[in-house]
Amino acid sequence: MMLYGPLFVWLALSIFGPYDVTQGVSSKLLYIHVPTVWVAYLGYSLTFLYSLMYFFTKKPKYDSIAVANAKSGVIFTIVTLLAGSYWGKQTWGTWWVWGDARLNLTAILLLVYLGYVASRQFNKDLAKTAKNSSFVGIFGIIQIPILHFSVIWWRSVHQQASILSQETVTSGDAPMSTDILITLLLSVLLVTLVHVFLTKRFRVSNDIMWDDYLNPKSRAKI
Repeated sequence: MMLYGPLFVWLALSIFGPYDVTQGVSSKLLYIHVPTVWVAYLGYSLTFLYSLMYFFTKKPKYDSIAVANAKSGVIFTIVTLLAGSYWGKQTWGTWWVWGDARLNLTAILLLVYLGYVASRQFNKDLAKTAKNSSFVGIFGIIQIPILHFSVIWWRSVHQQASILSQETVTSGDAPMSTDILITLLLSVLLVTLVHVFLTKRFRVSNDIMWDDYLNPKSRAKI
């Protein structure tokens, strides 16, 4: 219930929430696309932090938390790309603009962390795998600021940030109507809660793997 409650409320807000009259009903994808990409950033940032902590301490709990956040981040990045592609189809008339830096960089971000998660399945030496993974977790974070500022640094069909844009901060004006802004912020909060509960579930399975690896008797039973 702790997981499904926020998930159902978030989906209800996305379906029944207010929408921009100019873009029409498709603008409700804002409540899916924006929260999921920000929570993916959160997941990968925590993967970086705990990968760094594991690298210096070699404590399994840090690796478990890093992997759990990466798994959740991958899920939300996939949702981001699916929602963004559909929104692009409704707005731009195409599912994908290959010349757009943000779209391509987001796809690369997904592939890197998907590889991070998948690569852990191919080596039975969990300590060695965790050490190798920590390098990806540490250096993978470099992609996020590049991805975030790509719409400013390069020409892009993707719109710039609305809430935290320089124009909005300078003028002090609301970036969107109050009802849409409140619904968006609530969506961000709910998706963050979903992320927290997902990572807790993933961490349990990761902890079991570490326990089996560190305890020969447990491995013998398997």
